[in-house]
Amino acid sequence: MLKMLFLRIFMPKTLCKSITVVVTVELDRERLELVNHFKRAMLAAEEVTQCYMVTGEVDFVLIVTVEDVEAFYVFVKKRLNNDPNVRKFKSMINLDLVKFEPRTTV
Repeated sequence: MLKMLFLRIFMPKTLCKSITVVVTVELDRERLELVNHFKRAMLAAEEVTQCYMVTGEVDFVLIVTVEDVEAFYVFVKKRLNNDPNVRKFKSMINLDLVKFEPRTTV
């Protein structure tokens, strides 16, 4: 797993054939146990490389990395369509990585 993460971060175009999808998710209800259920499901989903609970018009932003569009469709059916608390979601397939600079503030 760490080797694949390294390859995706440092050598994404040369060795890794995958697509990255940005997904916004709106939940139907925001009760604490339902929100926590969704968080646990995203933690368990190996396709989800990043998951952010956000403010604004949506509740979560996901970064999903999969082999191809068909694999993304499997993820959608398994993780989003099967969750009765997911009201709606929108997906955006990455065409070009313009900048990727992970950092933390000190």
